[in-house]
Formats: sequence, structure tokens, C-alpha cells
Amino acid sequence: MTTLLVGFDSAWTRTNKGALVGLLRRDDGTFHDLGPPRTVDYPQAECVILKWQTEQAPTATIVLLDQPTIVKNPAGQRPVENIVGSLVSRRRGGMQPANTSKTEMFGRDAPIWQFLKQFGGPANPLERVADTRVIETYPVLAMIALGWMLKDDERATGRLPKYNPKNQNFSIPDWKHVCKKASGAFHEFRLAEIARRIDELHEISPRKKDQDGLDACLCLLVALYLAERKDCLMVGDLKTGYIVVPHGAELREELDARCNNTCPHRTASEWVRVFHQSDAEFK
Repeated sequence: MTTLLVGFDSAWTRTNKGALVGLLRRDDGTFHDLGPPRTVDYPQAECVILKWQTEQAPTATIVLLDQPTIVKNPAGQRPVENIVGSLVSRRRGGMQPANTSKTEMFGRDAPIWQFLKQFGGPANPLERVADTRVIETYPVLAMIALGWMLKDDERATGRLPKYNPKNQNFSIPDWKHVCKKASGAFHEFRLAEIARRIDELHEISPRKKDQDGLDACLCLLVALYLAERKDCLMVGDLKTGYIVVPHGAELREELDARCNNTCPHRTASEWVRVFHQSDAEFK
């Protein structure tokens, strides 16, 4: 089965732009590179994916999107954000809550819904991949799963890298850290060209579009975990929203504990699942 893998650090709103990167996985397990990350808004992202599908004729397409794909709550945060947010805060990060009162992002006319409609709606990650599947991911949680934290003398968990150049706490050493980790991860998948591009980012003073491109690559990395049938974590559910990232044993333990300690109590096995695409079953 040939699979088109797409990482999309989304635009979130109609007036903003994000970044998109793609890769074709062939039947024999080799890859065909589709070029560097490109800056796109939602209509442009839709056009690029459709163009790739026409040109490459994949059997299936997996899009890993850095934006909530299921948002039913009119206010506050989704249950998945309540579970994950405390882990992010523990590492000196922050997680934006998703709700439909944020009309530009999740209101009735928000661009995310047209994008999802074009590609079959939010996918069930636990089903076998066929046709086009759009799956929500979160680069911050992926970095936690993969153990990319930086040392913090005050926190045993370490801290998240500050690698967004638009933020006042941006750190060049942190940017280089994320680039180095991402490059190494793609080398492990024998994707030297993508790793080389990330190595080039390691050497620059980045702008926001460079960080968007790097986050698109992190989304693509999660798509690779799915396509290569590696264990992944699904946090949340199909009714209220979920996030998919690579499996990390320590992360799973921490998520399980968070579920058991929340009020109302959540059964961890219903909210944190380990699965892989070879059999589409969870453990």
C-alpha cells in the first residue's frame, strides 16, 4: 500500500498561515520526498494535498494536523485538554483550550470544518487506514512522549523547549535542541533529506514561518509512527476530542495517573489507549 503522509501545522484561522510538508511511503517501505515545508493557509493546504493525491495516486492518505478536529463544548476546555494540560504546565508550558466560542478557530464558519469536510472529517485513529484520514496531534505532547525535555533543576520532569521566535522567552539554544532532536528522529527513519533540511534550520536565526515548518515536520514524524506501525497513544475520545502522539511509557503512566486523579474520576483505560496500525487494536 502506498501512503501519502502529511504534516500540517495548521493556520487555525482564515487570516493566518501555517506550514505543510509531505512524504510518500511506497509499497516496499521506501520513501519519496515531496519537498520542504511550505507556508499555506487552509485553502492552499487543501489544494496541495489534492495535487499530491492526483500526482502520486496513493492508496491512502494520513494527515496529522496540529489543531483540534473535534470541538463540541461551547466554553472552557475539552476533556483531553484537562488531561494533557496539567502535564504541559508541569513542564513550564501552556495549552490553549478549544471551544466553539472562539468563532475564528472553531465557530460554524471556521476554516477547519471545510478542510475536514473535504477529507472525510475527523478520523478514528483506531481504525485501519484507508482513503484519507485526518488525525489530530500536538507537537508539544509528542516532544514529551519522545523525551525531548530540557533539564530543569526545579522540576524532575524537565521543561519544554522555548523555541517559538514570536515569544519573549524564545531561546536559540532551545531552538537548536528541537532541531537536533527532530533531525535525529528523521535519520532513524532513514529520511536523510528531511533531516538535512532541519539541520539547516539549526544554523539560522529563525522567524515564525521557520518554526511553523519545524512543527509541520513534527506532525509528519507522528504520521511516520502510524505508517511504520509503531505504538502510538490516543488521549481523549471520539465524542469530545482526542490527540495522537508516539507512545512513551513514562507519558502513559503520567496520563493514567492524571485520569485517576481528576474529578469527576475518569477510567484511564477509556481515555488513554496504546495502539498501532498493523491491527488497529488498542491495548
